[in-house]
Amino acid sequence: NTGSKVTMLYPSSVLIGPGASTDYIGIAYANKGQCQDTGCKAYHYAPNTSSHIISKSISMGGGMTNYRGLVKIKPGCKKCKSSVRCDGLMLDNKSRAGTMPNMEVEEHDVEVSHEAAVGKIGDEQLFYLMSRGLSEQEATKMIVSGFIEPLIKELPMEYAVELNRLLEMEIENS
Repeated sequence: NTGSKVTMLYPSSVLIGPGASTDYIGIAYANKGQCQDTGCKAYHYAPNTSSHIISKSISMGGGMTNYRGLVKIKPGCKKCKSSVRCDGLMLDNKSRAGTMPNMEVEEHDVEVSHEAAVGKIGDEQLFYLMSRGLSEQEATKMIVSGFIEPLIKELPMEYAVELNRLLEMEIENS
C-alpha cells in the first residue's frame, strides 16, 4: 500500500451572523492500512443559524473510518437548528467504522438532532442479490451505491459520476 496511512480532516464553519447557515457533505473511504478520521465542526454564535451535516464512510480490507464531529451552540443563540447524520459501512469482517459526535448545546430554544448507524454488509443481502444472478462483486457494488445514494443526490452531477467510478474501481481491485 503506497497511499496515506492516517488522514484527519475536520472542516469547520463559524456562524456569526443571524440567519447564517452551513451544509456539509462528506464521504470517507479506507482500505488496507488506512485510517480516515474525518468529520465537521459547526459553531453557532448567532441566533437563527442552521447547520446540516451528512457524513458517509466505507471501509474494506481492514481499513478504518471514524466520524468525529462537533456542533456548538452558545448561550443566547435562540432558534438555531442543527442536524447531523453519519453512517459507516464495513465491507468485510476486518474493517472498522465508528462515530464520535460531540454536541455542546448551551441554549434551550434550539432544534438539534444526531443520527448515526454503523454496520456491515449483510450476508443475507449478498445472498439475495446473488440468488438473482448478480456476482458477489456486482452485489457489493449495488449495496454500496444504495448506501451512498442520499449523498450522491446532493452532489453536482460530474462529482457524483466520478465518485461512483472511483468506488467501483476500488471494489473491483479488492
